[in-house]
Amino acid sequence: MSQALASSLLTTLVSGVFAITILRRWWGGRRAHQLAWGIGMLMYFTGALSQVVLTQQWSPTFFALWYWCGALMVAAWLGQGTVYLLVRRGNIARNLQMALLLVAVMTLPWALWFTPFDSSAWQPDADLTAIYRDIMPTGSGTLRFFSPVMNTWGTVALVGGAIWSARLFRRKQIMRDRVYGNWLIAIGGLLPALGGTLIRLGDPSWKYMAELAGVILIYAGFLLATRPAPQES
Repeated sequence: MSQALASSLLTTLVSGVFAITILRRWWGGRRAHQLAWGIGMLMYFTGALSQVVLTQQWSPTFFALWYWCGALMVAAWLGQGTVYLLVRRGNIARNLQMALLLVAVMTLPWALWFTPFDSSAWQPDADLTAIYRDIMPTGSGTLRFFSPVMNTWGTVALVGGAIWSARLFRRKQIMRDRVYGNWLIAIGGLLPALGGTLIRLGDPSWKYMAELAGVILIYAGFLLATRPAPQES
């Protein structure tokens, strides 16, 4: 079993369990930030599952979903959840979500039906992070334009919000679990972004492990940060 397949399988498993966990919590409380994080984890799961399929066979549908989820949607939805949690004034969070939905609706059909992928670069167990530029056509400017915008905004919101929350709880010297949990979320949010940066610098070797380590740390941080505080006797 190749590293790409093994890492993708584990990432699919962890992100799927995480998505179920957080969406169940949203169903019980109907809080907007939980729904946004749940959607983000569903995107993480879909992207990882697409990687599993693409290590075994070529599929333009799964390639489109892999690129759309990973390059445009995952970080943006996770960041949107953090915005909902931290920005309570006015309609800022809701307006940002409307913009996110607009980009999603505009780019998904473009990726699925209007982008002619070149499958000649694909082969079994190929490293998608090394060959995706050869598969993406030169005319895919719409998708490539939104990719750095969505990833940068989402990563800044997720990581920045987690760091701000960790520092806030630490300064108040309360809820130590939330301090550590938010630091784990911040580190986990940075790892996939670091993997993407290394791809652009010509070293795609850490991308799969960065995705796996990132979702594990974010999940662990989420569980720790949302753990009920112990009752004083």
